Amino acid sequence: MDERDRNELGTIRISDEAIGVIAGLAAREVQGVISTGRGPLAGLGEVLGMKPTYGRGVRVEVTEEDVYLDLHLVVEFGVDIPAVCQKVQDKVKEAVEDMTGLSVARINVAVQDVQTKSDKTARKQ
Repeated sequence: MDERDRNELGTIRISDEAIGVIAGLAAREVQGVISTGRGPLAGLGEVLGMKPTYGRGVRVEVTEEDVYLDLHLVVEFGVDIPAVCQKVQDKVKEAVEDMTGLSVARINVAVQDVQTKSDKTARKQ
């Protein structure tokens, strides 16, 4: 956890993990995004009743001046992938900058998988 800001009352710290959660939640708000990145055990913790990992599929790097993000997405079949990715970049940049006061320099988006909405529903059952 790095120091992000210092004021007369003390120091404000925002962890990279918290920034990742902000980015992941913002990405999931974009229509056409089914989820953020997945690994071989994706969703296992949620099935077992553990807290969802909203920052999954998000890599965060913070320098002295800027934030760099890499997002891995699962998108819905039939969407305009470049348009969805552009909306994700816009939404994530706005959310991270508004909530943290940090400047987002770059957001790389990688589409990891394409699924239908019924694929997502079937996995939950």
